[in-house]
Amino acid sequence: MNIEKIAKNAFYVLIGISVIVFIMFFIGFDRAWEENIKMNDPQFLDVLLIWTIVLLVAATVAALCSFIMYVKEWGFSKSFIYTWGLPIVTLAIGAAIGFANKDEHFLINKKDWNVPSDIVITDACITSIGILLVIALGCIVFSLFKGFKK
Repeated sequence: MNIEKIAKNAFYVLIGISVIVFIMFFIGFDRAWEENIKMNDPQFLDVLLIWTIVLLVAATVAALCSFIMYVKEWGFSKSFIYTWGLPIVTLAIGAAIGFANKDEHFLINKKDWNVPSDIVITDACITSIGILLVIALGCIVFSLFKGFKK
C-alpha cells in the first residue's frame, strides 16, 4: 500500500470520527443542568474537547515535521515565506483585533465573561480561520477557472 492511499484512508477515518463526535455533541447539547435548569449541560463536551486536543496535537506535529522537511529539502525560498508566513500573519492580524476589542464580553450560560486574554485568543483564532478560509476558497475558485482555460 502506498503512502498516498494510507494518507487518504487515515483522512477518511479522522473525518468520520470528527463527524460522529460533532453529532454526539449537538445531540446532547440542549440538556438542562441538574443543579440549575436554566443552564446548559452539554453531555459530550469532554469527548469533543479531548478529540479537539488530539487533532490539535496531530496537526502541530504534522506542521512541524512538514516545516523541517521543507527547509531541509528546499531551504528558505519565496514560496516558503508564503506557505509559512501567511498563517503567522493572519494570527497576528487576529491578535491585533483581539487587543483592540479586549473589553468585549462573552455571554456563557447567561453569565458575563470578560477575561481579556480569552478575548484576544478567541479573536486571533477566529479571525485567522476566517481569513484563511477566504484565501482557501479563492484558491479553489482560481484553480477551477484555471482548469477550464486548458
